[in-house]
Amino acid sequence: MAEAKDIDDSLQFLRSFEKHTKDTTLSYLVQEKLKPEKKSLSLQGNRLKQEDFYTLAEMEPLSHLNFLNLGETGLTSNGLKVLCESKLFSKLDSLDLFNNNLDDEGIFYLSKTKTLMNLRTLDFSSNEIGALGAKVIALSNGLPMLESLDLSYNRVEPLGIKALGESAMGNNLRSLNLRDTSIADEGLQHLAIKGQMHALEILDLSDNSLSGKGMEFLSRSNVFPNLKRLILNNNHLGDDGMYSFSQSSMFSNLEELYLVNNGLTTDSAISLGESQTITKLRILDLNNNDFRAEGVQALADSANMMGLVELDIGENKVGPDGAKHLAEGKNFSQLKSLRLNNNNVADAGAKALANSKTLTRLESLYLENENWIHAEGIRAIAESETLSTLRKLVLSLNMIGDEGARHLANSQKLSGLENLNVAGNRLTPGGEDALKHSTTLTNLKTLELV
Repeated sequence: MAEAKDIDDSLQFLRSFEKHTKDTTLSYLVQEKLKPEKKSLSLQGNRLKQEDFYTLAEMEPLSHLNFLNLGETGLTSNGLKVLCESKLFSKLDSLDLFNNNLDDEGIFYLSKTKTLMNLRTLDFSSNEIGALGAKVIALSNGLPMLESLDLSYNRVEPLGIKALGESAMGNNLRSLNLRDTSIADEGLQHLAIKGQMHALEILDLSDNSLSGKGMEFLSRSNVFPNLKRLILNNNHLGDDGMYSFSQSSMFSNLEELYLVNNGLTTDSAISLGESQTITKLRILDLNNNDFRAEGVQALADSANMMGLVELDIGENKVGPDGAKHLAEGKNFSQLKSLRLNNNNVADAGAKALANSKTLTRLESLYLENENWIHAEGIRAIAESETLSTLRKLVLSLNMIGDEGARHLANSQKLSGLENLNVAGNRLTPGGEDALKHSTTLTNLKTLELV
């Protein structure tokens, strides 16, 4: 039962809404979405009218919020101006404004407000912000505590990132998301010359048409000496870019590296494996490149991989030989998650993984899509002592059939499985029933058959 004081506070809160809110529909919505402690409000996905933002600005009870999510609400720059002039933002620690209709004018209003002095996290992703807006926010004096800024899916362009890199705000940031912001190699060149982001630990530069040339600019600098997570997915770095990257002392603190779809080959694996500076990796995502078995072997032979707990090398044409290198690689003994989707590892590769003497800590194994694993390979996995630590096993779109399903259903070694996906494996109702009614897979929480 609530204490008397809590009841009194709640009544006072409701009376305050009645007193200050004329729009009862919006009032009911806000009260429904407001967290019990009255410090957190998410209106995400609720399409509000222009006048609704005026009403929100007048809601006195909301002046104590620490977290506010107005993503996907139809907020415009004029609406943001009204909110900036109110008390709504005065105690905010986190503000989400993603996927709205905010442009550079809205950023200008926000940069001038004095009510966001405590804000630490700001999400502006998927709006209509350009280079001018990025420059305005970089020069703002009203966000002295900001640590995390998301500008992804805007048009920041090289001049915008240049302004952020040179600003005092940039040097305070710990997390910066610039995914798909058109910064290109020129933006990296600007950062390399004058950028100062020494506190930054997390950076996303995905989908920016970056090439080896841009990576060479960046690698010669010392813009991000404390970077721990770097996301470079869907660019065009190529092997030359990875060579420059691997030689840079600036990335010596990296723990997480994401390089999906960058045109990398075995040479990039050799560069990473022989790097004298990138030695602390714990998560490495190389999905959708062209490493092949030789690239896997280069990684497996490198002491730089000894700390890896997650490795994604899916869609790299590694084949059965690549799976064998993974299984035999002594430097992969700490792995807890391994993804090998779309690699044609076949039954021979599945057997190699099952018989590994080093992959003894795996908790998640992804072998989905075009790996051509049959009942024979599944039997090896089902009987594996090594893989008895698995909690998640993804086998969708292979060819295990009912026989493979029965091997899994009768497995004593996989009794710890909590998630199993065998969708698209030509199972009949008999094979599905074997898994549904298994007396050994008793810890399953999720079984995906379709």
